[in-house]
Amino acid sequence: MSQNPETSAHSMRFTIDEVLSGMLATIERDHFTDDTEALGQVFKGLAAEGPLFAPFAAVAGGADFSVIVEGALEKLVKNGYLEHPAGRYRLTPVGRAKCLTSKRTLFSASDIRDLEKGAVYFDAHTISS
Repeated sequence: MSQNPETSAHSMRFTIDEVLSGMLATIERDHFTDDTEALGQVFKGLAAEGPLFAPFAAVAGGADFSVIVEGALEKLVKNGYLEHPAGRYRLTPVGRAKCLTSKRTLFSASDIRDLEKGAVYFDAHTISS
């Protein structure tokens, strides 16, 4: 995969936690693993799934995706979107509502298509705990 030399963390339209929140608005289940290594691999795959997720690769560069994903998930926990009981993350009803609001207000129609495609990929490649 070739990288655009102008792509960087500073040129991203959305933060990674915003993209993650928009995608979580679409996933079917309310919980998923907290295995950061496995989640890092999922997000490495997501980076190739659509333009909205490509910044994950730009931010990670050659780094471990799990570190970036873990930071974004912890920000969502801190902001009340997710809970983090032992072994999993759980999207709360209030968190899902916040994610839906973010999805509707932050993203364009083409971004929402990417988020929905990403949610399908996430559901297919992430184990629930």
